Amino acid sequence: MYFDDDPPRGSCLPSVLLVLIALAALAGLVYFGLNRSITQLNPFRDVGLSNPLAPAPTTINADRPTVLRELRALDRWETAVGVYDQVITAGQQGGALYNFLRGDRLILIASGEVIAGFDMSKLEDGDIVVSPDGSAVTISLPPSEVLVSRLDNQRTQVYERETGLFTSGNPDLESEARRVAEQRILERACETGLLERAAEEGRRSMESLLRALGFQQVTVHARAGTCPAVAVPQPSPAP
Repeated sequence: MYFDDDPPRGSCLPSVLLVLIALAALAGLVYFGLNRSITQLNPFRDVGLSNPLAPAPTTINADRPTVLRELRALDRWETAVGVYDQVITAGQQGGALYNFLRGDRLILIASGEVIAGFDMSKLEDGDIVVSPDGSAVTISLPPSEVLVSRLDNQRTQVYERETGLFTSGNPDLESEARRVAEQRILERACETGLLERAAEEGRRSMESLLRALGFQQVTVHARAGTCPAVAVPQPSPAP
């Protein structure tokens, strides 16, 4: 009769697979439970301790020198744009006979653009106040001002030009009319409150920017500046 001294040996692979599956399930429970429901699954909450496996909160450190440097980098900060049209009549006119013989007149249809905003290089150290804990900031912007004033050459043109029988007209008349048109457009921008609009838009945009830097309490002071003085050009003598 045959006797086998060794007992039958089964395969250990199923047991290993069960252990691996259990470990994977436990790891998933720990990861998702502690990150998505830290408050409920934190075993340290009853003793007043924070969960050591919880991720650290994101912090942003922005002190006054950093804020000042970032804002000055904006340089000439454009916050409002206005487009204006003007009709300019220029020339040397007199009586009917003078106009027929020596008159010179043109009509200029002008379109121009005025851009207002802030010269951030004028921002001083005292214009920025950051709270000791870095959660609040107060900024006083420099007054808004006109940054760019120009004619749109593609949309500005002479609509009509009339000259007398014995004159070819003033060759500088169109240039003078263009200068007057640019000044009138600048005046129009000031009259319609472009600087006030630039100040208000700057205040709103700066508040959003500072909150993006991590400040919880933001106060921005912005005011409109004064319009630049406009010099009226003297007409050139008739040829």
